[in-house]
Amino acid sequence: MAERKLTLAERKRGRVIKIVFLFVLLLLVFLLGCCMGPYAIDFASVIKTIFGGGTAATKLVIFGFRLPRLCLAVLVGFGMGASGVIMQNLLHNDLASPGTLGVADGSSLFVTLYVALIVGTVDIPVLLPVLALIGGLISAAIIYLLGTKRKKPLSSTKLVMTGVAMGACYSAIGTFMMYVLDETKLEFIQRWNSGELWGTKWEYISILFVWLSVFGAVAMHETKTLNAINLGYDIATGLGVNVKVSFALLAFLAVGMSSASVAFGGNFFFLGLIGPHIARRIVGTDTRYLIPASGVASAVIIIAANILVEDVEIFMNIPTGIFVSVLSVPYFLYLLIRSR
Repeated sequence: MAERKLTLAERKRGRVIKIVFLFVLLLLVFLLGCCMGPYAIDFASVIKTIFGGGTAATKLVIFGFRLPRLCLAVLVGFGMGASGVIMQNLLHNDLASPGTLGVADGSSLFVTLYVALIVGTVDIPVLLPVLALIGGLISAAIIYLLGTKRKKPLSSTKLVMTGVAMGACYSAIGTFMMYVLDETKLEFIQRWNSGELWGTKWEYISILFVWLSVFGAVAMHETKTLNAINLGYDIATGLGVNVKVSFALLAFLAVGMSSASVAFGGNFFFLGLIGPHIARRIVGTDTRYLIPASGVASAVIIIAANILVEDVEIFMNIPTGIFVSVLSVPYFLYLLIRSR
């Protein structure tokens, strides 16, 4: 007997249920992160402290150290996961992400310039994500101009190849800048490039939350357009989409979210590559569900990596981004093997 095909309403309900389960998983991992660390706290005490009880020691550990770091991890995960979905759909390339397109290196270069020239003289927290965004946008604009031709359709392959070339150029400039930094600034940049959750002040977290909320809301509003573009540039044009204008807007949103995320969270661009792959296998390709699912999956990965850094003594003081790669690469290799 043939299996009954699911109706559209049933498929939607199934995707929503899966996303709810992902959020429940994120909450559990988040609370586990509050429990684990050099000063272990049992689950009941964590819940009690979060809701206003607890001892002075548990309040200091949770509100002073763990909650800021975990909240930053969640925001970085959401920002990178969402930007990865947009990039991959725009370019019809599963290997596309801010990290593989050279956009990451543009943001990284401006972060290096910020550390070299501004830190210590001007203390304006919002300046860092703004400069990272400017660097990413300049990089994206150059890649777009060099990788496209007038009156010719967009070529995702050409854009990716241009991005790789420009990324190498920016990386070389950033490496040169590192040689003129003093020891303290050099250490910061090295840890940032390895993926260090450094912006754990609540003012930084508040800025990032507002920033991602605005960019994320616009991205969710454009999911129908993104779905149309994912079907193909010609099909999207036939459906009434102005591909070049929509491409520019969506690319701006992706660069904005990824740049702000890494400005305060360090170099976590690999999340923008692996998060969408995991989410796509769970909820499918519809970006209305894929964007939030990718954000949650990326947040779970980064919190799990942070737990390793915080709780395993031999891993302490190692940047979280290193363990993000350790946790993600095996799954990514599995996907590549299955696709052969």
